[in-house]
Amino acid sequence: MYKNLAELAHASLTAASVQDTGAAPALPTRFDSANNAVVADTCVRDNLGFALLFHRRKDGLVADELYFSTREDDGTWAAADHLSGGVTGIEPTSPRDIAPILKGRSMMLYDESETDLPTGRPQADEGYELLRSYALLVDPETDHLDIEDTTPGAAPAAGRTRKTLTSQVALFALFPGERFTVHAIARKGSRSQTLGESYELMGPDPGPRPEPPRWLADLD
Repeated sequence: MYKNLAELAHASLTAASVQDTGAAPALPTRFDSANNAVVADTCVRDNLGFALLFHRRKDGLVADELYFSTREDDGTWAAADHLSGGVTGIEPTSPRDIAPILKGRSMMLYDESETDLPTGRPQADEGYELLRSYALLVDPETDHLDIEDTTPGAAPAAGRTRKTLTSQVALFALFPGERFTVHAIARKGSRSQTLGESYELMGPDPGPRPEPPRWLADLD
């Protein structure tokens, strides 16, 4: 269906943008005989979009790949670019594999990375900012995640936002200075219940970025 992982990442961000309209295309989220690549989660921040994919390699091992894209003026997404990836050693989309790793915890860190990306925000240094991405393993009993903005100076009215889970891996991207508190929420009949402890996410230091080493500047 998709020629490569970059095309699947682009499709997943397009789907994330239209999911509220009911017109989102069906995307593979579990491995089966027809799918060797699946979408674990997406995260959209302003005009930046991130997609975390898993794929089964020819040797049978599962690897993850993080892609990003920028949203054009007409609302469409540019071609997705690869940021990072590697062999997982587990199958993170399988609740059966994740439960023994969590050992009763509601969430735990799966991956974390930082990347300079073109945000175009007024506070960006020459258009670029350092963003920190997190991927969390989430308890299979979790219905959704509640995200509380605990950034110093954040508007009290911001409250909590809900993140629907595509798999048992949840992707986040934070701008400099941001802080989020993540709560795992289970559904018990008509009632909601918080599972375990919350998880704190922190964006990069909002201060000036360090100057590159002198030897690196001499290469320009």
